[in-house]
Amino acid sequence: MNQKILTIGVILIVAVSGLAILEVSTGFFSGLVFDQIPYNYTAKVWIPPTNSNDPNSGSLGGFYKINGKGRNFDFFLKLSGAEKSESPLDYTEDGLNGTGHLDEIKITFGTIQSLLNKNVKGAMFNTTFKGHMNLSCAAWTGVTYFQNDNNNFTGNFTIDGVMTDWEGNYTLKQDSFRILGVSDFIYYPNKQRSAAKNVQKSYYL
Repeated sequence: MNQKILTIGVILIVAVSGLAILEVSTGFFSGLVFDQIPYNYTAKVWIPPTNSNDPNSGSLGGFYKINGKGRNFDFFLKLSGAEKSESPLDYTEDGLNGTGHLDEIKITFGTIQSLLNKNVKGAMFNTTFKGHMNLSCAAWTGVTYFQNDNNNFTGNFTIDGVMTDWEGNYTLKQDSFRILGVSDFIYYPNKQRSAAKNVQKSYYL
């Protein structure tokens, strides 16, 4: 057999094998395809009352939007009327804005199956990814890092405010036709972490 043909054949086999391994381990090709796809999604959000036994403790409702192309996306959250009860340092009628990036993404068979069934939430939970998003709202800025390993969708965040700082973590789960978010965080006067108070909160997306 011609030595050059044998060498080329071996190189092709190694290359194809390497690319196959790359796809299985990192989703390289699916990531390239995803990078070309524009998308937008809008859904309602509801935050239950902090204390259901307190008639003065009300719930908050609104919507959020995600617009992007491939790994880069913008996020917007609007809570109707929240500016009337929240400090203008914490929330205004301009809402919450975020700019995010998916650092890693791997589309799975479950992703494709969910998309074929027009199940956007299912597609999200069946896709493996890691990413981060910069946040801004009223007088504060923050950042969140999130990841989904096809079993657990978790994240953590820090927020730097004028008078108050926050930091904590959250978990997102499928709850029937909704997404249940559960967060566990602390807040404290600016730069005074020793005075932190703990809060647990649930919300529906």
